[in-house]
Amino acid sequence: AHGEITVSAKLSVLREDQLPPGFPNIDMGPQLKVVERTRTATMLCAASGNPDPEITWFKDFLPVDPATSNGRIKQLRSGALQIENSDETDQGKYECVATNSAGVRYSSPANLYVRVRRVAPRFSILPISQEIMPGGNVNIT
Repeated sequence: AHGEITVSAKLSVLREDQLPPGFPNIDMGPQLKVVERTRTATMLCAASGNPDPEITWFKDFLPVDPATSNGRIKQLRSGALQIENSDETDQGKYECVATNSAGVRYSSPANLYVRVRRVAPRFSILPISQEIMPGGNVNIT
């Protein structure tokens, strides 16, 4: 059987000074972050609005679904995205999105870079032992 279906949608683009009351605001968006492979990376996001907005995340313009990560990627109650045991595949451009009945607001994008350590860390200058009196000052360089 063939049929026909019609769907219509309305997109409203509003000026910043014409937003309805309660429209979501990103109070703190994610910042550029460099994490070492296998370490935990946390991308922060805090939003306000009325009603309280729901926060979701996008990576490289696609939605992040923590449910498909076997618990490795979690969205914290604060709204932050926590990525455990980070891997090169986690590298990308992250945005948090705050949504409520008044509207949708995207954060500025922030890049996450996952670094692979090529050489073991070592001290180039070893610290020297020093003796000081209690309450005294010491410089360790």
